[in-house]
Amino acid sequence: MRSKKLYMLLCVVAILLLVACSKENSSPGGSSSSPQSTAAGNSAKPQETASTKQYKGEIIISISKDADNVNAAAFKSLEAAYKKVQPDVKLVWEPGGASSENYKTWLGTQLAGSTPRPDIVSGNYQPGYDKYADFDKYRSRVNPYTQNKWDQDLNFDFNISFDAKNRRVMLPTQAAHIMWFYNKDIFDSLGIKPPQNWDELVSISDKIQKAGYIPIATNYNVKLPQWLHEIYFDQYHKDWNNVVRAQKGDYNYDDQKDGVFQYNANDPFIETKYTYNHNRFLKALVDGAISFDNPGHIEMIRNLAKVFPKYSQKDLFVADSTADYTLWLQQKAAMIIDSSGKLIGINEDMKNLNDPVRLEKLKISDKSLKAFNWSTFENPSMTGKYVQGNVRSVESSTGEYVSIIDKNQEKTEMVMDFVMFWLSKPGYQAWIDGQKEIGSFMLGGPIMVNNVELPAEISKMFDGIQVLGNAEIELNKNMLVGRVPDLKTTGRDLFKQALEGSITPEDYAKKFQKLWIDNIGVITTRAGLTQENIDHPERQPNN
Repeated sequence: MRSKKLYMLLCVVAILLLVACSKENSSPGGSSSSPQSTAAGNSAKPQETASTKQYKGEIIISISKDADNVNAAAFKSLEAAYKKVQPDVKLVWEPGGASSENYKTWLGTQLAGSTPRPDIVSGNYQPGYDKYADFDKYRSRVNPYTQNKWDQDLNFDFNISFDAKNRRVMLPTQAAHIMWFYNKDIFDSLGIKPPQNWDELVSISDKIQKAGYIPIATNYNVKLPQWLHEIYFDQYHKDWNNVVRAQKGDYNYDDQKDGVFQYNANDPFIETKYTYNHNRFLKALVDGAISFDNPGHIEMIRNLAKVFPKYSQKDLFVADSTADYTLWLQQKAAMIIDSSGKLIGINEDMKNLNDPVRLEKLKISDKSLKAFNWSTFENPSMTGKYVQGNVRSVESSTGEYVSIIDKNQEKTEMVMDFVMFWLSKPGYQAWIDGQKEIGSFMLGGPIMVNNVELPAEISKMFDGIQVLGNAEIELNKNMLVGRVPDLKTTGRDLFKQALEGSITPEDYAKKFQKLWIDNIGVITTRAGLTQENIDHPERQPNN
């Protein structure tokens, strides 16, 4: 009788222990109710397992309308997959704006209201918005749908998208890699090979032009004033990394990262080895520790002017964003500069070059185009007295750009759960499978969500991409002139004058430096900072 009572008592104790354990594991993501910090030394060790909290509510997804028919099919598949694990969450697909071209304006209008309707947007179109959720607070959380830390499911660091307050407000899904595409048939007929450096590019461009072709078709929208400027500015200003990194005592200083940083000009991932402090970048400009009026910048401009606009199309500075590709498809131009996303498009176009619908979209009247052999090469390196390191590429982000509007903690937790599912294998595989079902893909480069399977043909294309490191880091985005629209326009006009030869590279560097310094106040404000942040870069913004 006593043994039976003892047995029953033990059973009760066991049940109570199980209940207690169950309650401990029931918080969102299998961690505490507040997000885990990712600063070195502060990250909580992930639990062995994470339970799936059940949510109830509605999530409005309003990302850009790019290739909306493809994304709509992808969403349908994703929605069905998420419904199996969160049946009480309603996903509403509402791509923003009437078209992808006006998405920025549409999003700005949405964010101007006190209660924006969307929950998920493409935040890169409005990066200055102050109420995006900070993904870095969630990256170490255990993903309940994979049992991994989230940053083991998604590569958080292939493209770091911080705002001026060092918050990670946007997560992309794919990696873009900028490369040069060339017509192999033209090259072979002229007995030339892809250039290894800038001087060789100048030489082969001259031969191509004399043969009656446009050597390099490009545009003055993004490719020349942004991509190429960033890539080659990076070659000449590696040492600026030492100036803009957090110093001991700074609000964002990470002893386990910044405390062991060693400068290496040829480290392709140098910017991931330290913590960037935008306050210090602005202070260094004001104090004269760095300046755009330097011999390296002047040499870079002189090199670019050897090629552009001399060896590009005559309407380079006014051509639309697709004119270069059109010229290349018609075999009027030998080379173009584009991203890894073009690999899929070129393959599709070469299969049926004279598709009437496609030709109309490309504004090509010639209906007798012929396929040709083509390939790619990496950015030819500039060489010279002031070059500081190896050439890199723009290896930034593409695909879906995901930002969460932080409305309240409860809603953000629910939206974050969905995004964690979407940007890990269970959700993103469904996203890709939805595109596969309609036989059309919207992929700009290798997928940064781990373990997602692509069709073999597409995987093969991306496997050949050579990783050079990303030159599109904050300190190289100087042509944006603090993201102030009027100043950006002025900067581009100065760059155009320097390329055309109406001002010298030396004059350009002086005028560009003056543009920044004379407008440092509005640039600082645009970044959400104040003069105090420049005077005291160690202090956290708004603190």
